Amino acid sequence: MRSLLRLLALYRPYALWIGASLLVSLASLLANVGLIAVAGWFITAMAAAGLAGVSIDYFTPAALIRALAILRSGGRYLDRLISHEATFRLIGGLRAHLFARLEPLAPGALADLRSGDILERLRGDIDRLEHVFLRMVSPLLVAGLAGAILVAALARWSGALAAAAAAIFVLAGVAAPALAAFFGRAPARAASAAAARLRARLTEAIEGLAPLLTTGDDVRRFAGLRRDMADLLAAESRVARIGALGQARVGATGEFAALAILALGAPLAQAGALKSSDLVMGALAALAALEAFAPLAGAFGGFYGVLASADRVFALIDRKPVVAEPDEAASPPEKFDLRLRGVSLTYPGAARPALSQIDCDIAEGARIAFVGPSGAGKSSLADLLLRFRDPSLGEIRLGGVALRKLSRRALHARIVVARQNPHLFTASVADNLRLARSDATDAELWAALAAVGLEETIRALPLGLEAPVGVAGEKLSGGQAKRLGLARVLLSAAPVLFLDEPTEGLDAETARRVLAAILKRAEGRTLLIATHRPAEMAAMDQVIALDGGVIVARKSQPALRATI
Repeated sequence: MRSLLRLLALYRPYALWIGASLLVSLASLLANVGLIAVAGWFITAMAAAGLAGVSIDYFTPAALIRALAILRSGGRYLDRLISHEATFRLIGGLRAHLFARLEPLAPGALADLRSGDILERLRGDIDRLEHVFLRMVSPLLVAGLAGAILVAALARWSGALAAAAAAIFVLAGVAAPALAAFFGRAPARAASAAAARLRARLTEAIEGLAPLLTTGDDVRRFAGLRRDMADLLAAESRVARIGALGQARVGATGEFAALAILALGAPLAQAGALKSSDLVMGALAALAALEAFAPLAGAFGGFYGVLASADRVFALIDRKPVVAEPDEAASPPEKFDLRLRGVSLTYPGAARPALSQIDCDIAEGARIAFVGPSGAGKSSLADLLLRFRDPSLGEIRLGGVALRKLSRRALHARIVVARQNPHLFTASVADNLRLARSDATDAELWAALAAVGLEETIRALPLGLEAPVGVAGEKLSGGQAKRLGLARVLLSAAPVLFLDEPTEGLDAETARRVLAAILKRAEGRTLLIATHRPAEMAAMDQVIALDGGVIVARKSQPALRATI
């Protein structure tokens, strides 16, 4: 419940839109109730007047019926317009808030979560939270207000009629679906957890389909997916059965209220204390009230599933970042030499450090290759330079300023890293490139693509720079996606570049051209390359060999010529 209240607190900036949506929804609903009630009163009053042989003013009720019909139609249109506008504003605000809280967590504070689990929380759970206002909050408030207005109207004729309608509205319209949801809370939470588990595992299975098929592990994985699907269907079946019972009770709300009004009002009508036309109007108004209470079964039915999603999302964003922004950020340095002193890094739960007592001075504009086997510490060094993690011991300085004292924005504007498997967003080629420089011209984009040997490939696409790359770059080959990420880094104006295996997977000729372009575009900048290729080592001023997180050798250019 605390998570739900916390979610609703995020709605405060949109209070005017929410209030307008509720008022329009209520007006539309009351117009429909009034239309049915007044039409019933009019027909009954006309029949009674005909039997009694007296005249009746039929212009006023006829005009009122037309006005209510117009108000109902226009109100429903405005209701959809305003309620969805309010919902979209809520969605935009909610997503912006959540992503703003998540951004400082990546990647260190999310390292223990599977990618599929994170994706499910960002997609499935947030999608479920987006419907809280439209399918839960709004129906509950509108039903409560409409029921109160109808009860107040009935109280004008009889307190007993009003009390009976109120009791039925509360018991059948609200309490019944609420109890059904309460008894269905366990299967609802189980269904939410099963859906999250299935989507997470399905995402991972699709992303790793090729290795699964190669190793033959696909049979075991797919069997697990079938079990997850069976668990989800079983949980959803239990939720549906309980929800159907609550829906049936809600569906009877209007009928029960109408029967109660007829049963209690008939003696009053016979005694002359209540006109027959007014009795019919009250019964039809109660019957039409079903429209107000009908959405409550779904609102209560999804309540515990929403709670589960809210708990999962807030548990994610409440994680503490592994690095904290400085209370008072230092001014960005004017020089860009790097100094590492006694730098060690031990990951949580690891038996040994990933880096140990690294001492290294990197002059501004230097070209250095880091070599070593997998697990030697090259990627960990890149994480420390980007301050995805802070050293367990020691300190890193850029231009004489400790990295801990620089804001993330200032640091990432000065040091950029090209990973072996860069992340590409589901956007166009141009959009992915302009993440490095939002003001880059098309000519500059083409130059960056040419530098990595992708210009001809992208020009051959029907949309060129505006061609979509697909989810995580799925429309590009692995090598093309890697080179697009490399082009993005080369396009940036950062004075320090760290390239992780930039020509891995490329044929010798393409690798040679790409390396030459890298060296040209990196002129005047510090260039750090993690590599195992002799040609890349030979192009550097110095090679630093890592093994087991320790620097085991350093070779300058003269020594390199003798060994490469």
